[in-house]
Amino acid sequence: MHNRNINTPLYVGITFLMSLVTIEFMYIMILNNGFFVYTLDDPYIHLALAENIKEGHYGINISEFSAPSSSPLWPFILAPLSSNPYTPFYINMISAISSVIVLVKILNLSIDIKDNRTYNIFVSLITILFILTTNMVGLIFTGMEHSLQLFLVLLISYGLFIENKENTIEWWLLVAIVVAPLVRYECLAISFSAILYLAMRRHFKYAGITLFFLVVLLGVFSIYLKYLGLDILPTSIIAKSSIVRSDGVLKGIISNFMKTLNNRQGIILSFGFMILLFYILWFKDDINRKQLAIVTIISVFLHFIAGRYGWYNRYEIYILAFELIVILYLFLPLISKSLFNSNNLNLNLFTSITFSGLVALIIGGRYIYDLLSIPKASNNIYEQQYQMHRFVVDYYRKPVAVNDIGYVSYKNNKYVLDLWGLGSQKALSYRLNSDNPKWIEDIVNEKNVSLVIIYDDWFKNIPSKWIKIGELHLGKKKITPAKSIVSFYSTKNEAYKEILSELNIFIKTLPSDVKFKFTGTK
Repeated sequence: MHNRNINTPLYVGITFLMSLVTIEFMYIMILNNGFFVYTLDDPYIHLALAENIKEGHYGINISEFSAPSSSPLWPFILAPLSSNPYTPFYINMISAISSVIVLVKILNLSIDIKDNRTYNIFVSLITILFILTTNMVGLIFTGMEHSLQLFLVLLISYGLFIENKENTIEWWLLVAIVVAPLVRYECLAISFSAILYLAMRRHFKYAGITLFFLVVLLGVFSIYLKYLGLDILPTSIIAKSSIVRSDGVLKGIISNFMKTLNNRQGIILSFGFMILLFYILWFKDDINRKQLAIVTIISVFLHFIAGRYGWYNRYEIYILAFELIVILYLFLPLISKSLFNSNNLNLNLFTSITFSGLVALIIGGRYIYDLLSIPKASNNIYEQQYQMHRFVVDYYRKPVAVNDIGYVSYKNNKYVLDLWGLGSQKALSYRLNSDNPKWIEDIVNEKNVSLVIIYDDWFKNIPSKWIKIGELHLGKKKITPAKSIVSFYSTKNEAYKEILSELNIFIKTLPSDVKFKFTGTK
């Protein structure tokens, strides 16, 4: 198994991945008039932050500190090349290809098939299905750090499997365990479980060293945020996590667990949880393989009580991939020996292909179907957030308040007030805790902002003094923006005519399907 030539399934996997990416990319460019845009506004938050990190400042606005990124490390990775909007795409492509390479190596560790032709077909099939069931293509086009997160999860898995088979600790395993939570905090569920596994296998020194560096590096980042006058966690974590911002930890845990039971992918994870439990209780196997199943169950349970699902098929991918690859590692040796080293080789191969395809469709059907929506999701951001960016940067050229700060902030040297709070700790505190219905008006006046661009129903008590100028409407079906209509407000009488004048010029440059509807004149 270890010395087998894996070139064929590796080439098949990478070719399949690249073919899908190429098709999606070409369709995006056609829809967006030759302009590439990610499927979410969020990557532009990271790029905007990375721009300022490159200049020695941590925050969306150069005049104040903020922590809008949910990843401690990702904006720093982007910083050197933050002026190039393709940078996240390039990194994600490299991460995805690396994931395929690690995946094929893992399958090679797990599958024992003597016939080369059968081996190549079966491993190629599992590689393609894994790419589909972990949304590997979709993650690339989000422009977020999840492709890198997936690669690190697979790398940790591969390192644990090598230890499981050979009792050998690879140096890169320890690095991946430490780095993964710095890329996404959710990876703490996997890193802590991996450290526990090392301890269970009596690698106490490696477990201790890894835990030390993990705690220290996360602690240093929190101390850095505190030094800047911010909370110890990024505002995006505080805004989105029910555990962090609930009235009690127990309440947040129960809420998250109920979301798991009411979510399709959460139920699929629960089935995987039961399969691992069945393996522990039923199979008479080496204790170290059962230890691997135990720590996987622990990591999945941690996601149940603290993790999230969705937001364009990305939040749960890391834990789904980890659970799935461990199940494959534990069960594939038995399957391959019983099915592919017998006289009914062709029949068994056909049966396994059919069964694997059906399972992949159940697990990743949503991700496979949503491959069709990637170009339209990109076009949504092109038609909404990118057009907002163009107006603010190329026409208005003054401070603005918004509730989607990504593209509006990127390559914009004017002040951007984030009313939702990811880029403003003060606004987040007001939104979550203030009883003052005038807090929006107060904070906008404090920052001397004359133009506000928001989703109306995200906010209660929009000031009556504000003048609603009009609405920007998406030209196609909404996929990833929160709303299909964005409202433009003038907060001051004296600014109204100027904004209106600039809008009249701007709307002539909008894509043909995008409409700006004026709500009246003053």
